[in-house]
Amino acid sequence: MNTLLYHWSPVERRERIETEGLVPGSWSTDALWRPPYLCFSDSPSLAWALSPMMPRGQAYRHWDLWMVWSKKITHYEAVLFEVGELDPGAIKEYRVFETIPHERLWFVGTRPLEPVLGVGG
Repeated sequence: MNTLLYHWSPVERRERIETEGLVPGSWSTDALWRPPYLCFSDSPSLAWALSPMMPRGQAYRHWDLWMVWSKKITHYEAVLFEVGELDPGAIKEYRVFETIPHERLWFVGTRPLEPVLGVGG
């Protein structure tokens, strides 16, 4: 399978991502833990719901969207939606246990946490 996977990151982390890539073990956005994986989704909107829209993501005002082809990832775990969630049994997120070098990433764009008035969000 080869699909596009998406990851949102606070704009403040862009410079580091452009040099080191996305690195498992980086501090979470609430600085409470260092997950041994990176979280991706096969949909930008689902990735948005699982990152900036979570309470821990509310401290950051602007977010960057990064994209990578799944064929460039070798070590990951698919996490499924549970009963009572949006789409039980469907893949909710991909937990990636390897560094994604910057050369494999595509910068898609930046989005404010709250849509700008008069502009679609």
